[in-house]
Amino acid sequence: MKKVLLVATVYRQGERIYPIIPELSNHVEIDCLCVHQMGKGQEWNGNVDMRELFHNRYDKYFNSVSWDFKSILNNISDYDAIIFDDSRDKGTEIPTKIIYPIAKEHGITVFGNQHGNAKFSDRSYEVDHYKKVFDYCFLFGQYTKNFFSNYVDESAFLLGGIPSNDALKFYERTDEYILVITNFLENERRVFPMFFGNEMVQKTRLADLQQKYGKKVLVKIKSRDRHFALGNPYENDLNFVQTVLKNNSVEGSVLRDVDDDNLLISQAHSVIASPSTMSFKPIQMGIPTVILKGSGHTSAYKNFYGLTSYEGTEEKIDGQLENGRDTEFIEHYLTGGVDYNATEIYINTLLNTIGK
Repeated sequence: MKKVLLVATVYRQGERIYPIIPELSNHVEIDCLCVHQMGKGQEWNGNVDMRELFHNRYDKYFNSVSWDFKSILNNISDYDAIIFDDSRDKGTEIPTKIIYPIAKEHGITVFGNQHGNAKFSDRSYEVDHYKKVFDYCFLFGQYTKNFFSNYVDESAFLLGGIPSNDALKFYERTDEYILVITNFLENERRVFPMFFGNEMVQKTRLADLQQKYGKKVLVKIKSRDRHFALGNPYENDLNFVQTVLKNNSVEGSVLRDVDDDNLLISQAHSVIASPSTMSFKPIQMGIPTVILKGSGHTSAYKNFYGLTSYEGTEEKIDGQLENGRDTEFIEHYLTGGVDYNATEIYINTLLNTIGK
């Protein structure tokens, strides 16, 4: 049986592929290396430590779990393949560029995974880190592959969709709230011109939308690690959002970490979001989804019907309530997204590439 090393770095990146672990363990032996945010050296900046959820859910499928990449390097020849849950590096914190050349000395096949819906360019990790971090990189869909293949031979890119989204098929829509998924908040360092704050709430007319649809509002703030000097202590952010809602007469609540983000999405009547990877989930379920321009890199959402300015929010929600699920968009941008079978596609592609 082939032996594979899975390297877990940051939960919000890796959680997209972690659900392949149970089925993959039926075909290969898996060891796990946890580093950076998934390692032991950082305090979790949130109310739910997602590392505990990860280990409770998946450790039974691993032969071993390590937190020391240097010890792994001493025995790296044991592996037939390495899977990084991302495609980036960060020195010894995310040591993908350290591990890769040593792995290649032993003829090991190395896989990366799409970082997210970041800016697509010739400097993207998926391009720049080819043959530096990975031999092959799993991408969300054909659109992304077409783009990156302008810079790297298309054979380097494998289509795997977002396996964690497959479980959406087991959830029923319950239309309980208007879900707002943020990127940056007004009270923190901001990378993009649009962010969650008073202006966003007012210009999307969130209070009016609440009255129109008769739904409460739930704000999901992004899990952001203070280690990167971007985020505040999470309690500050929760309090800030609650104050903004109250000041604008919006009845709502706020959360940060959740045990089950698929349940979070399935309970939404509609979603107002930044162009994050999580925003693909409601689109797959046919939940009206608005992607706010200027709140993040548009990238894979550039041709999505729901992409709009603040002021177009109501129109885009109503349009999707009328037109339903956008299967054409899903087919082109998310492999396995229409039929919720990305896990099967990902694992088959992986096994065919390393040889069963």
